[in-house]
Amino acid sequence: MKSENHAALPYGDFRDYLRLLEERGLLKRVKAEVDPKHEIGAICVKSLRMKGPALLFEKIKGYPGMKLATNVLSTLEQMAIAFGTEPDERKIYETIEARKKTPVEPRVVEKAPCQEEIHTGDQVDLYKFPTPWWHEADGGRYIGTTAGIITRDPDNGGYNMGMYRVMIQDKDTVTLNVKGAHPIGKLPAKERDGVGGATHILKHEAKGKPAPVAIAIGMGPALTFVAAQSVNYPESLYAEYAFAGGIKGKPVELVACKSHDLLVPARAEIILEAEVIPGLRAREGLHGESQGFYGWNDAAFVAKVRCVTHRKDPIHYGLICGCREDYPKFVKYSGLQARLMTVEGVKDVYEPDLSGGRCRIVVVSARADSPADVERIVRAIEETPGEARGLFKPRWAIIVDDDCDVRDWEDVMWRMVMSVMPDKDMKIGPRDLPVRHEPMEEIYDMASSVIIDATMKSKGGFPQVNQVSRELMAKVDARWKEYFSE
Repeated sequence: MKSENHAALPYGDFRDYLRLLEERGLLKRVKAEVDPKHEIGAICVKSLRMKGPALLFEKIKGYPGMKLATNVLSTLEQMAIAFGTEPDERKIYETIEARKKTPVEPRVVEKAPCQEEIHTGDQVDLYKFPTPWWHEADGGRYIGTTAGIITRDPDNGGYNMGMYRVMIQDKDTVTLNVKGAHPIGKLPAKERDGVGGATHILKHEAKGKPAPVAIAIGMGPALTFVAAQSVNYPESLYAEYAFAGGIKGKPVELVACKSHDLLVPARAEIILEAEVIPGLRAREGLHGESQGFYGWNDAAFVAKVRCVTHRKDPIHYGLICGCREDYPKFVKYSGLQARLMTVEGVKDVYEPDLSGGRCRIVVVSARADSPADVERIVRAIEETPGEARGLFKPRWAIIVDDDCDVRDWEDVMWRMVMSVMPDKDMKIGPRDLPVRHEPMEEIYDMASSVIIDATMKSKGGFPQVNQVSRELMAKVDARWKEYFSE
């Protein structure tokens, strides 16, 4: 593994980050009493529509003295603090990609803030935490929406941390909506060498054993971000932890669980230590999803929580899923951007936040002086895997010239209106329906796609575009405050 060579971020953990947001005016405390059943979710949606601020609920009905944080990674200003860079989408993306190349192995500690209080046996009660019914049609309370779900391969000891939703079923039972909950006791060939949470659980099940799992709630931004990424460091047993260490610029501190030996983030707010019951599946949902619909899973894993540890006065952390989320989509899956940026001529790749989950739309700007240039980019998009290591094939892809600002939706739409002839500039890919495991997969299947050639230079006959250059506009942006100061 590569050694650390980036400056450490200016905060240590989740609550340090919240303090920093508040100091910068990017977090507000909600002091009025609010109802965790639907009202909190609605408040979160309104705040997201207003593009901030982050919220810290301090007076939650039925939970005196307990706090819940939301919307803490929902704006560029928040993301800039989280990743130690400027509030610019391109800078944030470039920072993440650079730090991905310098992973830092985690460090194990003996004592940890996440174990300041320990509850086992009859003391385990998931209802003690202020977990909302996020959406009005949700089937229950979801304690895991930003949590890291930690598992380990029983064969090689490799760790995985994924972000899967976790629904409370009773005081010590949860369902895990981990993609890939295949038939009981049967491990498909494609899963045998996998590294994901489902693979780890299924390997334990195939041996007739419960799978240890830990649910880490209230992690710092680096760990929260990484939990939703597909990470591949084959030389490390701690891929996600190493990636998060690279982002942080220092090792992630880990501590061993109390009821099993999984290593978990030492500075998380809450840890649920559980075992997945082999041979058992249950219905999970309904739950409002990022695609904009309600979904469910008829075959979710079932886990018994054996031990709960947490900090004194823990701060719960969750998000409301929807088309707008506390997790900007332009960094949610960086694999496609990284892949397309290697294609000759490609200058920029952007996924607008209007994309819903994996029903993605991407805009690609490129130097395209001929139809052959465009065709090379089209092939790269078509050859993107449907889902593999963070590569998610876009349902809609728009190719524009390199003088287009891909983040300016009006500019992109103008080029489509002016240059696209639907009968020759739109290519519709075939749809190959895979086996379904979840109802929502029918809606956001990525096998079919539309690629739109909105370039002008490759077609000829278009005059020069009347537009301020990106370089000149960057100078104006840099001096903007100066123009109006005395």
